[in-house]
Amino acid sequence: MAGKVNRVRILAIEVDRVTMAEAVERCLGFIDAGGAHMVVTPNAEIADAARRDPELAAIINGADLVVPDGIGVVMAARLLGDPLPERVGGADLAASLLAALDRRGGGRVFLLGTRPEVVAEAARRVQERYPRIRVVGWRDGFFGPEEEPAVLAQVREARPDVLFVALGSPKQERWLHRHLRDLGVPLGMGVGGTIDVWAGAVPRAPQWMQKLNLEWLFRIVRLRRASRSLPPLARFVLAVLRQRTGGAGKKR
Repeated sequence: MAGKVNRVRILAIEVDRVTMAEAVERCLGFIDAGGAHMVVTPNAEIADAARRDPELAAIINGADLVVPDGIGVVMAARLLGDPLPERVGGADLAASLLAALDRRGGGRVFLLGTRPEVVAEAARRVQERYPRIRVVGWRDGFFGPEEEPAVLAQVREARPDVLFVALGSPKQERWLHRHLRDLGVPLGMGVGGTIDVWAGAVPRAPQWMQKLNLEWLFRIVRLRRASRSLPPLARFVLAVLRQRTGGAGKKR
């Protein structure tokens, strides 16, 4: 599709050169067009994982819209001399899309993922905050292969315009890649921990940290993920530096 032409290559993935406003408009266009469109929001960790996993890289690059969720991806593009307009965070894009749908008269939304009580509360809050939107279904993310046909049937029966999937990356991207076309949902988007935030189960970083692009640091400290997050981040930085000097093909 033509929208995939204007992309920035960062290691093994390609990211669309869009602002938040443009990303929202693209998403609205996907909904209006029908069919099945996938939105991916990679951060530095996902970019590093895709560098070492060609299948994941192909899934990301095959998506209809790929936006830079993390400031690390934005900084990498700048370092490589092909800057992106701005960071387009996945949580912010999802919320902006809901607001845009509400303003223009509504839409049908399905929430999939996280714990049963959390996704139910998120559905209630979304419905309350955006009264013109219909939350046509929700389902927790704790299902095995034997339950998957019932989950798929539930989504199909609900006929949402937008399917937000919170199964964690890269599981949610792989799941959408496998099922979105068969589900007949115009827009599917992996949203990670966003449903937990909508439910009030997990706080977002303070506004001042969001404005300084330090939300990643807030998550690491709050969840004590430094030991798991820093090695991928370090690999990502080193790989970007190698790409800048012409050695992007090496994987370590």
